[in-house]
Amino acid sequence: MTSPLPSGSSFKWVLLLGTALIPAVSVSAFAQQKPVLAADSALQFNIPRTDLVSAIDLLSQQVDRTVALGDGVNGSQQVGPLVGRYSLDQALSRLLGQSGMGYQLGNGSIIVLPAKPAGRVLSNQPGEVQKLDPVIVVADHINRFNAGVSSVDSKLIERTQATTVPELMDDLPAVDMNGTARPQGQSLNIWGFGDQEDVKILLDGAQKDFEKYRQGTVFIEPELVKRIDVHKGAFSPRSYGAFGGTVELTTKSAADMLRDGQDFGAFTKFGYATNGNENTETTAVYGRDQDAGIQLLVSGTRRDNNKFRTSDGQRLNLSSGTLYSGHFKGSIDRNDHFIEIAGAMSQSDRLAPFAAKRGQIIPSDYLIGVHGYDLALARSTVDRETSDRSLSGEYNYNPDSDLINTTAKVSWSRTSQRDARLIQDMFVSLGLGGNMNWLTYDTYTADLYNQSDYSLFGLDNSFTYGVQYKFQDRDSWAYDYSQRNSASGNYGHLQPYNIPSGDQATYSGWGEYNIDFGNGFELTPGLRYDYVVTRGVANAASKYNNPAVGHDYGEERYSGFSPSVNAFYQINPNYSLFGDWAYKLRAPLVDEIYTVGSTRATSNQLTVERVNSKRIGFATRFENVLQESDVTHTRLSLFRNDVDDNIQVLFGSPNVALYGDNAPSYANLTGYYTQGIEAEFYYDSPNVFGGATYSLMEGQHNGSLRDINGADQPVYDVAPMKLVTTLGYKVAAYDLSLGWKGKFVKRKTDIPDDDVFPYSPYPASAGYALHDLFVSWTPDDGAFAGAEANFTVQNLFDKNYVPYLGVFPGKGRNFKFSLSYKL
Repeated sequence: MTSPLPSGSSFKWVLLLGTALIPAVSVSAFAQQKPVLAADSALQFNIPRTDLVSAIDLLSQQVDRTVALGDGVNGSQQVGPLVGRYSLDQALSRLLGQSGMGYQLGNGSIIVLPAKPAGRVLSNQPGEVQKLDPVIVVADHINRFNAGVSSVDSKLIERTQATTVPELMDDLPAVDMNGTARPQGQSLNIWGFGDQEDVKILLDGAQKDFEKYRQGTVFIEPELVKRIDVHKGAFSPRSYGAFGGTVELTTKSAADMLRDGQDFGAFTKFGYATNGNENTETTAVYGRDQDAGIQLLVSGTRRDNNKFRTSDGQRLNLSSGTLYSGHFKGSIDRNDHFIEIAGAMSQSDRLAPFAAKRGQIIPSDYLIGVHGYDLALARSTVDRETSDRSLSGEYNYNPDSDLINTTAKVSWSRTSQRDARLIQDMFVSLGLGGNMNWLTYDTYTADLYNQSDYSLFGLDNSFTYGVQYKFQDRDSWAYDYSQRNSASGNYGHLQPYNIPSGDQATYSGWGEYNIDFGNGFELTPGLRYDYVVTRGVANAASKYNNPAVGHDYGEERYSGFSPSVNAFYQINPNYSLFGDWAYKLRAPLVDEIYTVGSTRATSNQLTVERVNSKRIGFATRFENVLQESDVTHTRLSLFRNDVDDNIQVLFGSPNVALYGDNAPSYANLTGYYTQGIEAEFYYDSPNVFGGATYSLMEGQHNGSLRDINGADQPVYDVAPMKLVTTLGYKVAAYDLSLGWKGKFVKRKTDIPDDDVFPYSPYPASAGYALHDLFVSWTPDDGAFAGAEANFTVQNLFDKNYVPYLGVFPGKGRNFKFSLSYKL
């Protein structure tokens, strides 16, 4: 299908280079005196390693704050370097973090403090330098931007040594992995929303879209990732749809990898896991020119494994394979201008079942008797080639004006998959891809927004507003051997009726207005408007392009407003309250509108579905609770999502009967809700660290998926109760940290059922407890400075367990080891 924009590689580069051509509009006549940099605003820093007095002077000039050194601070102590784009809190933490000093933010000032005195309860404002151990997945200091965000940082990524991104996130509260041990059969579930359209995935700003029958949705190599931020819920006016939330993956940059005093460096890493004999090799080179404000990183990773062993002792057939991946990230920072370009790729070719989320594949005794074991297994196997690409660019113009802080972002992403049955001359249902099938998603995005800060009626105000464009092209084809002689089936060359081709363009405008009342309370109302145009591609087979049956691949249009309100109240340095509300829409997808059947019509009667989302919560932070220099965090939140006119596959005699002959394939049903609670506690100190996260959710349909007028039934995508605990100890003299992690999951029995047959894809599951051990060694100096070693034992007792959203047994015991070195 042809995009209305220029196509091909030329468009990708036009998108990226075009950011430099955005005209700057002079509004200095309207600008007031420039306020000091807010603690959570981002700015580019370029401070070399130097003495404290010189470094603080450079920082003071960049952030427009006066800086004072407290009594006892050694001004000649060496600090830095600090190169990169950070908020004020992040910049101060990085600059002072190795010195043992802290800081305090005042009204337009920064006070650098010596080491904390005994008995100090809490600093007056965010600014604590002490870095928490990587058990922490909640921000060190809560503000309106991160109150509902859970994160996985680089240290936790290194310690976990996960095979996939969903594995990395499976311990977060109310975030669950959906799928089996097969790397290409995993997706994410947040707050009971498990469909691809309900969980937005962004890789350096590039949106990753892919949806296919029982396939995974995330094909990103964990070795590329520096940080993962999970924004739960649909509360931001910046985002379209994504009722469950948005997952932002940030890749590594040169600034993240360079050691102190370096301008050029290299990195090498080797990892090994016993389960599946998994090997991972990563190499990266990177460098910067501080005078020119340029940095660049290029990396590559190879990952291969044999069959994984599941916790029931079996070797999982069709789970072995090799993945090649790489990425680059470069940036230029010159005065008021910042440009960043990033790209990532991955490529694999492996044998797999068509439904990658299936569990063990064992041929029947009958097929083995007829064909032998190898050929019998081959009849259930496809040769799957998966390619994933993305390219993104960002341009920021931040002159000396309160009213201009303009950002332009563009991206292109492509995920393509080709399946070929190992045995071509056999009957395979077209609904299962036929004998060969191809599916490609191309997603283009453009985002332009500006932030204006000013004072009104004595209050600090911030107005952020922007426009967005997204174009998604979905290209689907198949070859069906059984229709090779059928004219109505176009002699086997056609689109699968349940995987149609088409495109969707979304035009959006949004704004949010923040008012800081100066007493710790901030209120941020927001509004978004979306206009969605969806077009189908007529099926090449006339049997699936028959107007008499109701097949119609014409254009459909949807539009609407999505309001939101966010509130945050910093009661005092120890306690914070937050609340969010949003009423978001999502238009039907290409496959929801244009999926048909020989007797099923196009679903052009569909309307948008809506979610009414609510969340309230509080957070606490205390220091010196059990010993000097320790810190505790807690966060508790309650949420509820009420979905109206939910779009669902139409099935069940009572529901189908509502539409008469030639019923559509999808319909708007009568809605459902999900609700739950999340509780988090974290503790860190110079020696002991630990934490616990807890989530409990439930959900219910109005009526059932089979009969909207029948009895209410549970939402099957809601995961069971989960408790994850960690306890560890640091041996500072040897740069070691070691600990234990426990994961406790309750049984799941509240699944939908009726008098005909169960229709949940997830049967009831038993509860289980898993135990892991870990050791990390990160020497800061000496002969081994620059090295890092991690050792982990997962599923220590080789517990046989079946995750509810996985349906089949998870991985058995796994010993993991990785060793890396920065040259």
